[in-house]
Amino acid sequence: MNHEVKPFGRILLYLDGSESSLTAAKLGIAIAKRYDCLLKAIYVVNESLLTELLGAKVLVKMEKMDYERSLEEDGKRYLNYVAKLAEKKGLKIETKLLKGIVHDIVAQEVIAYACDLLIQGELGEVLSLRDSFYEEGERILRKVDCPVLVVRGTKKIEKMYEDL
Repeated sequence: MNHEVKPFGRILLYLDGSESSLTAAKLGIAIAKRYDCLLKAIYVVNESLLTELLGAKVLVKMEKMDYERSLEEDGKRYLNYVAKLAEKKGLKIETKLLKGIVHDIVAQEVIAYACDLLIQGELGEVLSLRDSFYEEGERILRKVDCPVLVVRGTKKIEKMYEDL
């Protein structure tokens, strides 16, 4: 008897707008398609960064609002792009634009979605121990209570996605 084990039922994909998060999206789509999983992609507008920029007087209030609107539009574009990638492969994907402290929002969404796997792009370059405390991918990795797949290997994943 050959029973295939379904390792994941719900996959949450965290997009941060980087190329590596788009690569992660393609892998998420491939895994979800292969194992018949539910897939949800989220993008989080980093409100704590906006507040810091305002507090440090890098931005004035009007600039903060414009920048926030710009980040929201970027998030929508990334989510729409990933939805189209999934659609091309015959996979339905839920997308959600959120705002807040990135690692907290992702951790909350992991719980709310009851996900079995979180997928994110590769971690940003950390030049010092202090940087590691502020790199959101690293903070997410440490905060969530589910398996996390940090994606690297663009060429392999591109092929895997194209071969679906």
